[in-house]
Amino acid sequence: MRTIQLTRSGPCPLPTFEEERMGTQGDRIFEVTAERGFPDPWLSFGDSLCDEAALSTELTRAISKARKEPTAETRTETARVFRVKEANLRRCAGILDQVLGDYDESGMWSVLDERAGRLGIEDVLETWGRTQALHPFPVVLKSLEFNWGYMKEHGVRAFYEMTRGYISRLQENSERWHDAWRGEVETGVVDRITSIECDLASIEAPMHCDVCKKTITALLYLDE
Repeated sequence: MRTIQLTRSGPCPLPTFEEERMGTQGDRIFEVTAERGFPDPWLSFGDSLCDEAALSTELTRAISKARKEPTAETRTETARVFRVKEANLRRCAGILDQVLGDYDESGMWSVLDERAGRLGIEDVLETWGRTQALHPFPVVLKSLEFNWGYMKEHGVRAFYEMTRGYISRLQENSERWHDAWRGEVETGVVDRITSIECDLASIEAPMHCDVCKKTITALLYLDE
């Protein structure tokens, strides 16, 4: 929050509108969010990307069990988790495709671009930082900072186009993992590296796309 220093050279000047606004955006957005929660479809989108990480962990455990106990039952379970994980990513892609089209028709992108230009990133990060800076490298805050900075520089729609590309890469990541597992079952040669790489890529997803619902909510509630 900006403070105005008193000096002996004269009276303290009255704060401008911008100075009064600094330090209040984050708290106001939090108050509205507390009343209304995160709006759909962004809530559903963020929750689905949290599921991507959870399913990746479930899949890692299923594969580990199938390696130790290579039975038809354990392999069937592994195949099931792959199907659920891939279906979840298709759902994420579908949500984002729908939003892109809906906001094109409604003209919402122009509204969001104008609000992104007025958003005080440091102000809102300060509010989030009260609870999200537990680790020396606060991933959530860094992701929020990147998201809003990208929106300011390139536009809000461009940010979600970039996000849609990220979802496609997560889908490719799952396909690569699935192909590696099929090869492992066929040959009996354990491929630990692909499993490790693909799992790490998947568990990172909530640090970006679950944060998206926090990113967009700041713009949707900015003027409330």
